[in-house]
Order: sequence, then C-alpha cells, then structure tokens
Amino acid sequence: MAPSDFLSVDLPALCGDLAGEINKTYQNLPWALKHEAVSRLKRQVHELSQAVAKAKDSATPARTGRFLEQALSLTHECVPLMSLCVRKNLLSPELQDRWAKRLNEIDRHLGQWLKACLP
Repeated sequence: MAPSDFLSVDLPALCGDLAGEINKTYQNLPWALKHEAVSRLKRQVHELSQAVAKAKDSATPARTGRFLEQALSLTHECVPLMSLCVRKNLLSPELQDRWAKRLNEIDRHLGQWLKACLP
C-alpha cells in the first residue's frame, strides 16, 4: 500500500461505523453495560471517533498530529478491552476478531496520516 492511501479513506466514517456497531451490539444488553470493561470500550471507541474527526477538521499540522497521536493511543487501548470483554463473556470471539481487524486498519491509516504530518 502506498503511503498516501490514507487520503482516499474516510477515517471519520470508519471510526463512526465501528462506534455505531459497538453501541448497537450492547444497546439491548443492559446487564453487559453494567460492566466497566464494556463501558470503557464504548467510551474509548467514541473518543477515537471524535479525535479522528477533530484531526480531519484541524487547521494546523501540529494540532492534527496531536489529535492523531490521541487517536492512535485509543486504538491501542481498545484491543485489550475487547480481550477483557471476551474473557468475561461480554463479547464473542468472532466479534472481537472483526472489531480488532477494523481497529488495525484504522490504526494503520492513522499511522500513515501522522507520518505525513510530521516534518
């Protein structure tokens, strides 16, 4: 993949879709929402979506870089939360695998974007 491929990807939409899917998965499971791991996963993925949207709307490379660094750290925090949810039977291994693949794709594009922002 070429380093500039991140430009053709709508990262805010990818993040929003993932956040929406996670919300939809847990919206009818009030017992699952009581667990801290699920609450944190939902919160982190929404923060990821917001950070990417802020990076896209940022006016300066320095601000964009800060938002991208925040987004990258959030992608790294979501994966262990998903593993914890699987261990506590709050998430199926199939969903974990699908969401982890999507997060890895988002992470890769964010890394490319951040690299392009750096001098």
